[in-house]
Amino acid sequence: MKTTQVNKTFLIILLGILAALGPFSIDMYLPGFNKIAADLGTDEQHVAFTLTSYFVGIAIGQLLYGPIVDKYGRKKPLLFGLFIYIIAALGCAFSQTIDTMIAMRFLQALGGCVGMVASTAIISDVYEKDRMAKAFSLIMLVMGVAPLIAPSIGSILLEKADWSYIFSFLAIFATLVSALIYFFLPETSRFNNPDKLRIKKVSQNYLAVLKNRTFLLYTITGSLSMAILFAYITSASFVFQTFYGLDKATFSIIFAINAGGLILGSSLNGLITKKIYFLKIAAIATRILLVVTAVALGTLLFVSAIDYRFLVAAIFSILFLTGFINPNVMAASLSPFKQNAGVASALGGALRMGAGALVAAAIGAFQGDTPNTLFITIFILALLAVIMFRFAPPVIFSEEKK
Repeated sequence: MKTTQVNKTFLIILLGILAALGPFSIDMYLPGFNKIAADLGTDEQHVAFTLTSYFVGIAIGQLLYGPIVDKYGRKKPLLFGLFIYIIAALGCAFSQTIDTMIAMRFLQALGGCVGMVASTAIISDVYEKDRMAKAFSLIMLVMGVAPLIAPSIGSILLEKADWSYIFSFLAIFATLVSALIYFFLPETSRFNNPDKLRIKKVSQNYLAVLKNRTFLLYTITGSLSMAILFAYITSASFVFQTFYGLDKATFSIIFAINAGGLILGSSLNGLITKKIYFLKIAAIATRILLVVTAVALGTLLFVSAIDYRFLVAAIFSILFLTGFINPNVMAASLSPFKQNAGVASALGGALRMGAGALVAAAIGAFQGDTPNTLFITIFILALLAVIMFRFAPPVIFSEEKK
């Protein structure tokens, strides 16, 4: 397949904007959970299932797009998936029941997740293996502005108009992203898979990737770390708006602060990987993460009347540390692959989002009436991440110093 020379700076910005669609889709409507529940005649727990269906859609969709981006390249599947996303976003805006909205959110994720598969594959196309961790960090830095402003935009729309305008905004944003991709993104795929997309062959490709020990263990580690983020996102509205009774403006500020932790961690990681072996950074971060979550959980369990600012500080620290874990283990998981980068990217993304969906569903079902469920969940995930990382094999490049 013919490829075009890529301006890497522009590519990072464009992929960051594409990646920002995910946080916008998740974070913008969080301040409106209670309003959506009231308008659709349900409760916040059922509204939380729109997050679960979104995560499930992302997990399934990535498995579908993996072989497609290996067969047809990156650009055409991106445009097709974003078209589905736009239609589904408008479907959410006009939903009259919670069941319809849950279904539309699933379809929205099914379309939008193509960006996650194609972006990761594009990085694999363009960057050498020993530069991929830095590239992922840069994308997370560019996309990091989305979680900072998404709840604020959502709150403004909720104050000035109806929650349905949030999904109309998402449809417009996705249309602009599609235009940027159509006019400015070159095709980067170096390999055109000649095989027809048969279920048996696709399954064999996925199984071959899954059997790779490097891929599996680093992907599981990343899935556990990513699930921490989803646990927080699912519980954020309940913890700060329902439990602590904070208003939408304060909630938006808190959400921006905590998103800043993830951004800061990712940006520092991109700088540090120039001098320190990227998996050594991830190893240290996973251990510190476990200590921080243990302290936070212990404080919640044994100290009464915890101020909400303590939880903000704890979550900021936790997300800050995941910024040092996710880009590095993602790069490590993809390091064995080149020709099957799309399949590997899709399977990795599906496992990460599948873990997020399971955690979101569990928290939605067992939230309880305190923030304890959130921190118990985060502690268990951090502990499992440390264990998985401990057994993962090293990934060494000749240019790097261990």
